[in-house]
Amino acid sequence: MLTPSDERLPILRFDSSTAPTREAFDLWHDQMALIFDVEVIDHDNDHGFHGVLETFHLGSLLLGRCESVTQRFTRPPRLIGHSGLDHYLIQFIERGGSGGRMGGREMQAHAGDVTIIDLAQPTTTIDSDFSTLTLCIPREVLAPLMSSPDALHGVVLPAASPTGSLLGTHIQSLYKAANSLSARDAMAVARGSAAFVAGCLGPALDALDLVLPAMRTNRLNSIKRYIEDNLANPELDAALIAQAAGLSRPTLYRLFEPMGGVAAYVLQRRLSRAVADLMNPNERRRIVDIAHHWGFSSETAFSRAFRTAFGLSPRDARNARGQPRAGQPQGADPADEFKRWFRTLAAL
Repeated sequence: MLTPSDERLPILRFDSSTAPTREAFDLWHDQMALIFDVEVIDHDNDHGFHGVLETFHLGSLLLGRCESVTQRFTRPPRLIGHSGLDHYLIQFIERGGSGGRMGGREMQAHAGDVTIIDLAQPTTTIDSDFSTLTLCIPREVLAPLMSSPDALHGVVLPAASPTGSLLGTHIQSLYKAANSLSARDAMAVARGSAAFVAGCLGPALDALDLVLPAMRTNRLNSIKRYIEDNLANPELDAALIAQAAGLSRPTLYRLFEPMGGVAAYVLQRRLSRAVADLMNPNERRRIVDIAHHWGFSSETAFSRAFRTAFGLSPRDARNARGQPRAGQPQGADPADEFKRWFRTLAAL
């Protein structure tokens, strides 16, 4: 956790123009590897590849600016499982645009708009000659402030909307002030920013009719909290959840139908908790112990579900954590530090 002090914020900078031309994209790809698979679209661009990334560590949030040429950004289930990230990206588009599919939603965004990316869900977009400012917020920080956190993926707040304008201006102001913020100031700013983001996104979700009526939403959130608190119980199933919530099973099934069903939701949350443990460099428990801890009946059942969801085995995911590139000592590569920042964001 970042210790509050009067020191300036930690910052990482990457600029492909400082690298040999033939290596520029490879280095950029390495910077992005934890978050997205990237692919340049216009291979005939006479100006060649360029990419600039600047990231400030605000203690519990990351704030970054990204600028590059047109390319495809993909976050498939394999990468979701491999990275172990459970964050939201709140992205203000300074220049260019973005279009594609986020989860089950088609989206299109333009300069001035704000988009929301849930890193726990699949994404495929093409971003055109873009410059963006991005707040990275851990799910555990933002989700408790939202009535329907699972519905945020792919939401676009237009520049012309009041909430889009407010949130875009807030992110720009944060970026302008970042160079002069102390670590102590940043901790307070980050706390306020998370609440501000939630305040802007709440009305947007309501306006898009993405959430259930208030009473139903409160009931659903209460059930989700019960599930989260009882994931380690191997007996957790629809019957137990319905009994705890005072609902019939058909009613429970209807509530969770948009999420693929209650069993699928419980499995997804167990896998999310398990993959976070597997990717934690300080976690020393055996894979079978992690599987049992999160309610799986056996290591075999856990491995089968993990491979189906993420396209790799739990052992492969554990072996991949924190690996430096061949021939480089750990910590020597700025990309490794960037990835470490994502994995060690502190809670508010």
